[in-house]
Amino acid sequence: MALGSFAAEVLADGPIGYWRLGEAPGSTNAGDASGQGNNGAYSGGITLGQPGFHGGDTAALFDGASGRIIVLNSVSLNPAHITIEAKIRWDGPNDFQQRIVEKSSFAELAQYGLSVLQDARVQMEIRTSSATTSVNVQSTGVVARGSETHVAATYDGNFIRIYLNGLFDSEHAAPGSISPKPPTSANLVESGVGIGNQTERNRPFNGLIDEVALFPTALGRDRILAHYQAQFARPQAFQYATKFVCGKSPGRIVAPGVYFTAVNVHNPTYRAIRFRVKVAVALPGLRPGPVSKFVDAKLGPDEALEIDCPDISKIAEAREDFLKGFVVLESPVELDVVAVYTAAGSDGQVETLHTERVPARRVEVGRADLVPVPDANGSFCRRKDLTLTVTIKNQGIGAAGASVTKVDFGALGQVSMPTPPLAPGASVDLFFPIPPGCFDPDCEFRITADANNQVNESNEGNNVADGSCRG
Repeated sequence: MALGSFAAEVLADGPIGYWRLGEAPGSTNAGDASGQGNNGAYSGGITLGQPGFHGGDTAALFDGASGRIIVLNSVSLNPAHITIEAKIRWDGPNDFQQRIVEKSSFAELAQYGLSVLQDARVQMEIRTSSATTSVNVQSTGVVARGSETHVAATYDGNFIRIYLNGLFDSEHAAPGSISPKPPTSANLVESGVGIGNQTERNRPFNGLIDEVALFPTALGRDRILAHYQAQFARPQAFQYATKFVCGKSPGRIVAPGVYFTAVNVHNPTYRAIRFRVKVAVALPGLRPGPVSKFVDAKLGPDEALEIDCPDISKIAEAREDFLKGFVVLESPVELDVVAVYTAAGSDGQVETLHTERVPARRVEVGRADLVPVPDANGSFCRRKDLTLTVTIKNQGIGAAGASVTKVDFGALGQVSMPTPPLAPGASVDLFFPIPPGCFDPDCEFRITADANNQVNESNEGNNVADGSCRG
């Protein structure tokens, strides 16, 4: 599996176990990418090869009944302090406390563990040296059912802290250190690490699990956030803005004469590439000029082309005798871009010649666009009894981080709900309680996606939709 930016961030913090769960269907070994050799064994109801989350290849689907991964006990899996991290898609309650990760300990207590409870809250469990039982800490926030959530929990010897989607959620005092269970020939399974379940008792997870990692220290808030944000690295392009001066000047703007610009573009790679070109015209008097649409171009390996004044006039759809501004190129790879400037006097002979290599800058390509989605009939009234279903879709071409969706029921109040990260084209269903007095006679409401303006969107004007349910 190729290591993306998310995996690179994880490995930079020295995990003691890193299970990417990207094995092909039929595999029995859950490989440990940390280098510690803590490989696991798949068993029970696990379906491999499922589409993975941001930053991962594929994920493992646990059936909520019998699926589990068992990692045998080892010295490295008994740290004094810890960070537990994973990406999950929780598919709903199953009458169990659902284990994401647990290392079992004495009398079936968790030495350390991370779970999702029946009410969708995350729970961290630590058996410390100063406690006779496990210290259990629950998150304030909840995981969104059926959607990707990045969960992490840390223990530094003083506090247990929980993070959801990269952000700090809650903390609880727990002095001491993790009570160890060093490996012996008799406890390799009993005190091993279970992923998606416990090693022996059943507390099965219902949903997808991906990118599980354990660290021997409590990572700081900045590192937890860095891990989360790494999975949303937006695609970037190389952009070149080349000054051009074209045509015959009467002397009002620049010296009288005839000016020529030729932008030479070379593909230094060993593969064919496509790039695009536009022209931004500059006008005097602090006035912006027109900006053309992008025009597609291509170059084979080691090929070059030239964009000269007739090309610039054609792209800009300009008829002026004299034109100046910028030729803007955007490419997925770095190019060689050199501008050649010449000028002639009234006799037509070249009087000046200047060449300039144009530097590249990196720009983000594409942004998210979150919108409420109606049903097939165009209605936003999708309800069952007093529950309103709201679908939020990312119709943009960039990834959207976590956000908040709000439903405003007017005088009856507002309800806000955390909305998970969404890949381009992805959507999520959120379930909002309808106030009992709303139907008088009809229930009017307004849906607002990204209500807290957390996501940098390509269109900030389409987040709101009005709906009505007849009484």
